[in-house]
Amino acid sequence: MRPYIVIFVTQSVDGKIASVDGFSKLSCPEDKLRQYWLRSKVDGVLVGANTVISDDPRLYPKIFGRHGKYYRVVIDGLLRSPVSARIFDVSEYGTIVLTTGCAPREKIAELRSRGVYVEVVSSKPPIDLGKAVEVLHKEYGIESMLVEGGGETIWSFVERRLFDEFRVTVSPKIFGGKSAVSSVGGRGFRGLEAVDLELVFVGICKCLSEVHLVYRNPRPSTPPCRYVELGTYNNFWRKIEISR
Repeated sequence: MRPYIVIFVTQSVDGKIASVDGFSKLSCPEDKLRQYWLRSKVDGVLVGANTVISDDPRLYPKIFGRHGKYYRVVIDGLLRSPVSARIFDVSEYGTIVLTTGCAPREKIAELRSRGVYVEVVSSKPPIDLGKAVEVLHKEYGIESMLVEGGGETIWSFVERRLFDEFRVTVSPKIFGGKSAVSSVGGRGFRGLEAVDLELVFVGICKCLSEVHLVYRNPRPSTPPCRYVELGTYNNFWRKIEISR
């Protein structure tokens, strides 16, 4: 069994989450509230090593807080993340690292000595994502999880169709550029391989410049442990809920 998995991304109109020079400040304050509210509703938030290295996030459920289990999860097959990263401060919330047998043993030992949970889920990269999410559910009781990036990590879930919702905020910017970071990276699908989603929610943000869309994946590769109705933080100027 695996958690109910929601992908959350804020992107430019042309589908980028960072410009060619790494600029990634796309969210208005209302979009940040939606993100923090979602964090407060799930058991875990997951990012990849590139996000830890480039952004050094803490991934706290800010403003709304969180009562009960809440884990920050990092996918890092080679354990490239610096041990000084803020996400490895477990004084308030726990952190789980999913890695492989190729990770430096001394780094694993260092993180474990700090109270970080390190799970070796594959012998070598790429990480067996199906096994990884099973471990999160079985060993840590995670029943719902938010995947926040980056583009390569999101692709790894999309490629395996290992998600239940895709939530995207479209910010009123155009970045362009072949080297700008796309919201979903990886090798990409050929046309007929594409994942078909069902639109269930459209919201025009209070800022009147952003649109928030919620899509459901009707055919995930494996079912979640249970269906989770997360809803949306109600900070919209206009919204449409689509019943199917």
